[in-house]
Amino acid sequence: MPVKRRSVPVLGFVLLLATVLFFGAEARPAAVNTTWPRTLIDEPCITGSFAIQRPTAGPARVVCRGKTGQIASVNVPTPWLSDREPELSLVSIPTFFNLQWDRASLGAQDSQSLTIPYPPGNPTDKLINVRVQLRLRALDYPKSNSESRIVAANIALESLPPAWRTYIADAVTPSDVHNIACLTDKDHNEILSVGDESGGYKPPACQTISHDLSGIDVPDVAGFLAPAFGEAKTPRYPGWTNSLPVSQFLVFTPFASIYGQGTDHGSPAFQVAATTRFQVEARVVWDEHQYRRETVDTECRWSYRDDYDFIDWDRWPGPIYCRRNVTVTWPTYCKPFNGGCDYGHPNDWWVPYVPFNDVEALRRPDGTYGETYDFVSVQSQALLTTP
Repeated sequence: MPVKRRSVPVLGFVLLLATVLFFGAEARPAAVNTTWPRTLIDEPCITGSFAIQRPTAGPARVVCRGKTGQIASVNVPTPWLSDREPELSLVSIPTFFNLQWDRASLGAQDSQSLTIPYPPGNPTDKLINVRVQLRLRALDYPKSNSESRIVAANIALESLPPAWRTYIADAVTPSDVHNIACLTDKDHNEILSVGDESGGYKPPACQTISHDLSGIDVPDVAGFLAPAFGEAKTPRYPGWTNSLPVSQFLVFTPFASIYGQGTDHGSPAFQVAATTRFQVEARVVWDEHQYRRETVDTECRWSYRDDYDFIDWDRWPGPIYCRRNVTVTWPTYCKPFNGGCDYGHPNDWWVPYVPFNDVEALRRPDGTYGETYDFVSVQSQALLTTP
């Protein structure tokens, strides 16, 4: 019996210690809902809401409607034919182009910031400044061996239609097409062997033409940071090269422009197209997660006799008519960008949508945006041949 009397208080002490340790390790207030934020993180944009807006007066854009109901967007960086030489292309004379990223095409717009309570009607949690963000991850194209198509990182440049012998070649790294286009043999390419005083291109002809191109501007595509509310600015183009491996290219055709659609200098045209490949990624972020806290204090007055919550006779002869006053506050549970949220850090919340996307868009030498560039090859060789 004495043993039993000693064991009871020991057992009670162990249970008390276990209870203290268990509840002391619970850092999250019981009222906090962490399942709801995870549903937003897992699917920041409404399924099926993604769309690609084609280039018109500006660059192409990717848009989505977020779970908040608001629209987020990010521009597609646009390959730019920023300069060309010569100004008017001739049959069997190579036309050189600068190819670079269009700095003006970079940009992103987060969705409108909202404060969202949950659940509706009687919320226990709030997320402050919720917004959806988009970014584009570059996906490189496989290398191309086609004479009408070249690849530079995640850009594919080609002539349309390819069957009409419009050749495209890297002007910086000479190829067979480049060498044939630049031959100065009179039997092959008369004008390239004619001096400039007679309206031709004095050898070294191709060097002379390409050296007349303007310099290349190199925007920081990979490091472009979009404005953000309450957080550090976020890169929107991970994996993009700032300068394209093919910074110059040439277009060369032995035929006059009698095929294709569009006009340039009043003549029917071939078309040059540039297709950009990327992965769309989205995330939802917020600045602060708050939870509902209620505190109740009791106040008793004689004046409450017509409007009271309960009577406390133990207070007699003091006032016995009492009210319960509920005070609601919204303390901060966590700030995701500061770390410490049990559903993770926003750097890990990017969700990929669709394996990849291709957008046909470019900026033309005249500064306009479109899906293709009309390329003309004018047959006027006989007029420029020396006697």
